[in-house]
Amino acid sequence: MKNRFLFLVFVSELTLALLGSPSLARAEEALDVDAAHPGRLILHVCEIDGTPIRPLVANEVLRHEFDRQGTPDVSSDGKRVAFDAWSTAPEFADRGPRCLVCDFDGKNASAPVDGYMPSFSPDGKKIVVSRTPPFGEKEGAKGQSLWIVDLETKEKQMIADRGAWGGRWSHDGASILFQGGVDEQGEKLPSSCLRLYDMASKEFRMLLDPIETPFRELVHHFDWSPGDSRKIAFGGPLRNAPGTASAIMNVDEGVSSLLLLTPPADGTRIIDGFSFDWHPDGNSIMVTGIVNNRPFPVSLSTTEQPSEVKYPGFPAHVMVRDPVYMPDGKHVIASFGSFSAR
Repeated sequence: MKNRFLFLVFVSELTLALLGSPSLARAEEALDVDAAHPGRLILHVCEIDGTPIRPLVANEVLRHEFDRQGTPDVSSDGKRVAFDAWSTAPEFADRGPRCLVCDFDGKNASAPVDGYMPSFSPDGKKIVVSRTPPFGEKEGAKGQSLWIVDLETKEKQMIADRGAWGGRWSHDGASILFQGGVDEQGEKLPSSCLRLYDMASKEFRMLLDPIETPFRELVHHFDWSPGDSRKIAFGGPLRNAPGTASAIMNVDEGVSSLLLLTPPADGTRIIDGFSFDWHPDGNSIMVTGIVNNRPFPVSLSTTEQPSEVKYPGFPAHVMVRDPVYMPDGKHVIASFGSFSAR
């Protein structure tokens, strides 16, 4: 009952924020970056080359209560964006982690559930989210867990727990990709395992097991290739080699189709597994790298030809994390934080 009361209070406060004075919403401003608060990360809508257009969330009050935003996911029709967020300000210590959903124009924001890394169902009516023990365990989970949330009714359904994390809905809606959880005998699986949850049968399928994987562990971001392609992207520290790598694999062909992606020839460091988003043409993947000591989007080719995609429009004084493409290939959404060269 107490938890329900706190949630209702939160929803009421959120509603008041959304109804705030129009004078607070300065959508015409292209940037919301504060050098005095380096922990802030605000999602921005940009041109395809990175030129900022505006902060994603239109309401400034809400944007500054939830001022650390990341892992955006865009609905298949391009109309809505889901992301996780929390507050860096002590006065808003109870703000997060939440999964927020808003229209592409930044309006109609809501916070349907606690958690991280939301991923839309193909029809945009549901999201799958990763929840930490302090929240999921109150509703029956054991450890980290994956939940499907209905955006209209707010009803939640747990599909996996005990270390399950990073759920990503397939484009056909038939399955959810994730890591970890438990096997058929109830034994906890390592984070190097990739699995599929079948929506129809409610059964699990192992895609990458601890024996065949080249990875010691997987970082928690994954992505499906666009259209009806059945490829996935993932990455992390390698098991039998130094360093890290990013990879793609066809889920129907298994490990025999696994391909480690070639890093940039200029030596740019890739934070493998930190973020993935396939270009709408399917020929490259946008990831987070380190360029001149700052986080910055880098394009990795998925073909034999090097990627020619560049992002010259991102401002020099911001770090850029968790970049994703809009489905039409005309815009990018990314988290901006203050950056100063040292």
